[in-house]
Amino acid sequence: MAAVVLSEQPVAAADPSLSSLPNVAEPEAPKRNVWLGLALMVLGSFASLLMMSFETQLPRGPLWGAIAVATAAAGVLELFGLLRARPSDRPVGVAWFGAKAGEPFWMAPQVTLPLALLALGAGGMIAGISGLPWVITVALLVLALSALQRPALFVYVAGSLLFLPLLGQYGLWDPWETHYGEVAREILSRDDWITLWWAQDEWFRSKPIFIFWSEALTWGALGMPFAPDANPSHPEWALRLPIYALSMGALLASYAAIARVFGGRAGVLAALVLATTPYFFFLSHQAITDMPFVATMTIALSLLLIALEEPADRKVERLRLGGLQLSWQSVVIVAFVMVALPQALYLISRNLTFVLDKQSGFWLHRDVFQFGSAGNGDISGNAALRTRGPYLTELWAQPMAQGILWLLGLSGLLWMLGRERRSQQLAMFGFYLFCSFAWMAKGIPGFALPGLIAGFYLVATGRWSLLLSGKLRIAAGMLTIAVTGLPWYVAMYGRLGPFFTDRLLIHDHINRLASGVHGDTGSIQYFLWQLGYGAFPWLGLAPAAFVSFIALTRADSQEDQSRRRSLILLAMWWIAAFALFNGMVTKFHHYIFPAVPPMAIAIGVLLDQMLGREEGEQNRARKLGSYALCALAPLPIVLGTAGLWGDVRGIIPERVLAAQRASWAEQHPWHGALCAGLIALGVVLFSVALALSRHAREHKPRERKPQDAAFSVTLIAGAVLAAFAGRDLSWTTTERPLGHERLIDLFVYNYQRPFPDHLDYRPILAGFSIVIFAFTMAAALPWLRRTALYGLLGCAVWFSAWSLDVYIMDLSPHWGQRELIKRYYEERKSPKEPLVAWQMNWKGENLYSGNHVHVFVQLDNKQITAWLGKNQHKNAYFVLEHSRLANFKRLLGARKVEELSTSRENNKFILVRAQI
Repeated sequence: MAAVVLSEQPVAAADPSLSSLPNVAEPEAPKRNVWLGLALMVLGSFASLLMMSFETQLPRGPLWGAIAVATAAAGVLELFGLLRARPSDRPVGVAWFGAKAGEPFWMAPQVTLPLALLALGAGGMIAGISGLPWVITVALLVLALSALQRPALFVYVAGSLLFLPLLGQYGLWDPWETHYGEVAREILSRDDWITLWWAQDEWFRSKPIFIFWSEALTWGALGMPFAPDANPSHPEWALRLPIYALSMGALLASYAAIARVFGGRAGVLAALVLATTPYFFFLSHQAITDMPFVATMTIALSLLLIALEEPADRKVERLRLGGLQLSWQSVVIVAFVMVALPQALYLISRNLTFVLDKQSGFWLHRDVFQFGSAGNGDISGNAALRTRGPYLTELWAQPMAQGILWLLGLSGLLWMLGRERRSQQLAMFGFYLFCSFAWMAKGIPGFALPGLIAGFYLVATGRWSLLLSGKLRIAAGMLTIAVTGLPWYVAMYGRLGPFFTDRLLIHDHINRLASGVHGDTGSIQYFLWQLGYGAFPWLGLAPAAFVSFIALTRADSQEDQSRRRSLILLAMWWIAAFALFNGMVTKFHHYIFPAVPPMAIAIGVLLDQMLGREEGEQNRARKLGSYALCALAPLPIVLGTAGLWGDVRGIIPERVLAAQRASWAEQHPWHGALCAGLIALGVVLFSVALALSRHAREHKPRERKPQDAAFSVTLIAGAVLAAFAGRDLSWTTTERPLGHERLIDLFVYNYQRPFPDHLDYRPILAGFSIVIFAFTMAAALPWLRRTALYGLLGCAVWFSAWSLDVYIMDLSPHWGQRELIKRYYEERKSPKEPLVAWQMNWKGENLYSGNHVHVFVQLDNKQITAWLGKNQHKNAYFVLEHSRLANFKRLLGARKVEELSTSRENNKFILVRAQI
């Protein structure tokens, strides 16, 4: 892999200029113009407040609002002398974008980055939305030229190539992606960023605000239509882009933290293992609350790890970008302003309305808000539209008073940040900011779990001096979490009172923990099983990671002590997350996701340790060739092995009878000669990679080390463990879930939903399972270990690509309604031909129609019977479940019902047309 070009030393030691510099005297006074700073801050704040108070919405309002708040943030930087660069500041082009020693100029980011952006912009306009995957891939491959010698960029490019190209090319999965997406759409449609509305279920109170704000901001900034019956094109991109950004943030933060302590190669490997873990890559493609919670917590704890190992007196470096100054201090300040200022200003705007008429100006009034789905008050199943006032009516509880309070808190935080140049303390502020995000993403666990992990760490390491000396900045952290994370909770309580907190805190927090709400129940075995499937390609290395941790805890050197403490933090992270979610009575398969990042990161650190340190002069061409072949070798072996088992693609032809589908794939293997040739090709590629690896450098004969035997034993045990997990994923039993069904069970809730009977992935999953077992076993041999481990990494990448680009793409039409609602809009002759949802509440029907759908969920059919009587002689389209079709036809009696979709297209829902 390209990781061969990475430094094996900790990043701070290899190149301190990448992040910070030692404590030195200021070379010159900062440039500061108080009046310019105040002007920018007031202008940006007023423009943002004006847009929020305006009686009508601006097109792309979130985009213009972000620009306005950024202007205010620039004013804050100018007040602290952090906006304009000084001559002594090092140019960003030299630090980040310039060519490295021995690198051709055309591979430097100053060349590849503009070319990648040009390819993305021009290609997007030419190819359109259908060609976007290829455009994104080309742009990333251009950027990959620079990534070969820049580990952080390598992590971004590799992760984006896996996660981004097809991110928005398949439909949203019911019920949760569409459920949360509909709430976000209503934020824009109702122009209410506080009280959330949920189609026919009225107020939405069961989840915090983070995912809804992020989705609504992206949707609005992209200018996609959100009005009822607007039929937006590809809302999937808008809803999933924030999830992608958070996923990449988690990978980059993991890289930065591990690279700081273990070296660049270890950081890259940790990020790649995390990215290729099924739990992570599947949930990176689901616009639900799990990734916002886990990603923000991962970033928070990565920043904590950096802060814990950062020298106390090291200061951040200031760089020059044109005439502007750039440093981590300014980044943190801008982040605080961009997060906290809009919340405070929006609250103030709830008591102000700017009217543009003969009496133009701001009108002061008490807080009022809308009850109902905007534009859908006359649609069956929706509440009649009306306005209402808040639960707390006192003046001190009005949103304006709340907003002023949060502005005062933000001022205190900015005053502290403007005086702080130490990288350790800035990392602590970042830790608390992302704990606040995690709180807004999932509720109390967002800040309680990181706090619990930090407490366990202090107990395990005995570093109480961090707490007693004030380096953990507890008071400033509490203020950070309050100012950035608390405003929405307070505002919601002000409007809805205990009606809000009883649902969110009592029902969805305490009851889920103590008594059980929906979902499954089970013992400790429940999540151990799911971790086996959710960490499948890397499961075989888990026992070796544990042995490596035990060995490192006995090391005495200063460097190893730092690594020991970092591993302890990872261990406390895993223990706290596993204990908390295993202790909950309510259990879903993906609830254990918070325990996955520390396990994956630890395995990445283990990979780096097992690969060892290279000595002697390197032959770059042979080295790159070796890793490229290691990455390619698993693919033909997987295909050949799967072909021996059965049909590799796994799509059963339509002509095959239902009774024969269960065994069809196994009865149609590929030709034996083809399979043998593919396996032989993979073996040859692997052998050449092994030979190139041995001849890539001059080296002495490898000496056996004491840990080799321990690694060999644990890798053999881990390979057996991975074999059992692979068997479960590729083997079909007489009971649900089917083997290949276990993968989607990692992120769906309804585990009994029917699996399409024309899709059979057992052969390809068997191929992956056998090859993963083989490479893990090969790594037990010291002379094969290095090449086998890189081969295992390549296999994990191919498995991730297949899962995201084949598996999830095939299944998405059966777990959503995008294609059915799209067909409705294609078939109807006018908006007078309504869409009706009968006896279903999955929310896809709401999101894709802008909630402009007549919904009848009642089982007694009284309301739909009355509606049919009032709408006679109309053409109407009905979406319902296949299992209810016979009852629906009886309900319509003699009326003709025309089926517009088949179970092969969607095995859960069906679209029909009827003349009422």
